[in-house]
Amino acid sequence: MRPWGWLLVLVLLSAFLRFTLFPPISFSEGAYFFLAPLLLWNWQGHSRKAIFGWGWLAGFLFWVASIVWLRHVTLIGMIGLSGVLALFMGVWSLVFGRWLQPRWAGKDTFTGSWFVPLVGAAVWVLLEWTRSWIFWGFPWNPVSLSQWNRPAVLSIVSATGGWGLTFLLIWINLALVQWLRTPFTEWKSKGFLPVARKVPIVLVVPIGILMVSAGSYFWQSMKREPSEPVRVGFVQPYSTMKWDQSAVSRNIENLWQETRSLQGEDPEIILWPEASTPIPVIGEYSIRTGVEALASGMKAPILMGNMASYREKGIYENGVFLVEPDGGLVADYYVKRELVPFGEFVPFREIFPFLEKVVPIGLDCRPGERPVLFPFPSADGQDKVGPLVCYEDVFPSLARDTTQAGADWLFVATNNVWYGEEAGAYQHAAHAVVRAVENRRPVLRSGNAGWSGWIDEWGHIRKRVSDENGSIYFRGAETVSVNRDLRFDGVMTPYARFGDWIVALAAGILGAGLLSSWKRKRS
Repeated sequence: MRPWGWLLVLVLLSAFLRFTLFPPISFSEGAYFFLAPLLLWNWQGHSRKAIFGWGWLAGFLFWVASIVWLRHVTLIGMIGLSGVLALFMGVWSLVFGRWLQPRWAGKDTFTGSWFVPLVGAAVWVLLEWTRSWIFWGFPWNPVSLSQWNRPAVLSIVSATGGWGLTFLLIWINLALVQWLRTPFTEWKSKGFLPVARKVPIVLVVPIGILMVSAGSYFWQSMKREPSEPVRVGFVQPYSTMKWDQSAVSRNIENLWQETRSLQGEDPEIILWPEASTPIPVIGEYSIRTGVEALASGMKAPILMGNMASYREKGIYENGVFLVEPDGGLVADYYVKRELVPFGEFVPFREIFPFLEKVVPIGLDCRPGERPVLFPFPSADGQDKVGPLVCYEDVFPSLARDTTQAGADWLFVATNNVWYGEEAGAYQHAAHAVVRAVENRRPVLRSGNAGWSGWIDEWGHIRKRVSDENGSIYFRGAETVSVNRDLRFDGVMTPYARFGDWIVALAAGILGAGLLSSWKRKRS
């Protein structure tokens, strides 16, 4: 095979390994070495163009495979977004191949042995963090998400946030590759143990940190102090063609019917997904009175994703509303803070008017500015639930802000019917697992088409609502008993209290690396 053929194999292998880290495959252990194939080639030294190009290709293939479900909304958008997101991988490959590796690799010094893994991990974290806010942000499938189904490893994010776990996993990747690239002749002449002792110290530290965290998890999770159970009714209407006028009556009827099916199960609160009714609850009086009558008949509050329309002011809001069985619609409601570009608003509408024709959105949604808490059933009547809408739970800062505001529970209302019955819902729900552990708050999820259920503070999926065939994609409803760990009552985790301190640490490590490089040049 020609050299470029082997390179293509390495690129495909790295892209495939990274793809397997997340749902639907979730090969979590691959997170410790998924970069190895590409880095072993990168270590040989190549042109800037080649390093960036092949790195970008590895990123592009990964993203196309990961968000292929987005084609149900827009095929061109899915490919274009994959191309943009791949730039981050291209940049990281370039930083590693043209700056870190030539200056430090293979040197028997503190700088050579430690700074390649540390600075390389720091740059990756800073790029992932940048991806979470630049161009409205898309922090989907960060490396830390690979451990969503490994609660012992994931436990560390309560202190470091997901960025900290990403840092450790990339550190291990780099240290492992640095060790593996030791020439065969050196292994042969010096023996296995003398060579093996040179770099594994760099591996021992991050692995040791994860082991200490895992030990703490096994010790602490067994001491869980559950609260009194609360009966929560999850309603999954599977409403399709939400804005098709011919389907409005049918969707409302299905929602009412599934909600009433819970009557014999005596739920204490009922959860509806995002934009649960095809007509806004604020702006259409008949919908409001209908929901209020339903809540009164069920003798239970309904916490629902819905819309507010103020036509006379030209204001449209996507949010979460509470309807009490006695008091009706509560005046204060939550407004979604992170809007979907080209889905809920058209960016640069005034500058580029032609975009209105490409993306036919009549009115932009108005973003919210603050978290809002609602009462949640509990033995002492003091519990509060903080809502998030749609993909807001992929943004760590929003769940953290809601926790700081005093939430005992987090509630995610989402409409995932647009993405088909593929991996999209599973990937989305995996982010909620990380948010639960970061803040030590249980997460309740209500999906229109699938993945409704709840996750406890330790990242355990305690219940995922499914049909008789085990599928999460169905129309139905179920009442589930939920509880929370009373040891975290009012307690802020280190991450909830201090936020993205790992990002600041990564910036400091990168700064130290730049300073060291500058001093080398001067000398």
